Amino acid sequence: MTGVIAKKTGKTRTAARAARRQQLISATIDSIAERGFSGTTLDNVTKGASLSHGVVNFHFDSKETLYDETLGFLAREHYFLWHDSMEQAGPEPDRQLAAIVEADFNIKVCSSKKLAVWFAFWGQVKYRPNYIKIHYAYDEHRFAEIARLCTEIIAHGNYDGLEPVSAARCIEALIDGLWLNLLLYPSGANRIRARDDCFVFLAKLFPKHFPEPGKPRRPANG
Repeated sequence: MTGVIAKKTGKTRTAARAARRQQLISATIDSIAERGFSGTTLDNVTKGASLSHGVVNFHFDSKETLYDETLGFLAREHYFLWHDSMEQAGPEPDRQLAAIVEADFNIKVCSSKKLAVWFAFWGQVKYRPNYIKIHYAYDEHRFAEIARLCTEIIAHGNYDGLEPVSAARCIEALIDGLWLNLLLYPSGANRIRARDDCFVFLAKLFPKHFPEPGKPRRPANG
């Protein structure tokens, strides 16, 4: 019986530690979104998390470690969202690519708060190159999957003259640009319209697989 109690106590403590870490990461996201990097302090974070400075020191070696973990959380959140969406879309490459685009504009990752924090981190990569390493650890897989899907769609649709890697770069650049547009012009842009703009572009790129609004899909062998 003592062993069972010890195991339960250990699991409870582990869960509590994980909850505290997440509180601090969430408070860091809130603070960076509101104040940026220059205005964010550990005092802001601890107050936002309703925790003490001692708790921060217990869970993270430094402020930079907390920032690394925060970026890692955002990167993993985005990764699992698009990857799970892609896998659930079925075997057709166009449906998988559509699922990735839908995920990129999901409110879980494409909110004004999350976008502000993403761009805050990207703005710091010149001075903190480890941020690029954290981001690339997840984003390189996404680019590889988009390039793979473009390869399959191009082959299936006989799109002569299209190069898959170039097409994948264009898709990623468009999404990144629309994210920036949403951040800079929140009153004149919205994520649903931005998502639809992506599908208009895909309809121009792969017209046999992504029909323009109001038009039927052309046969892939036509």
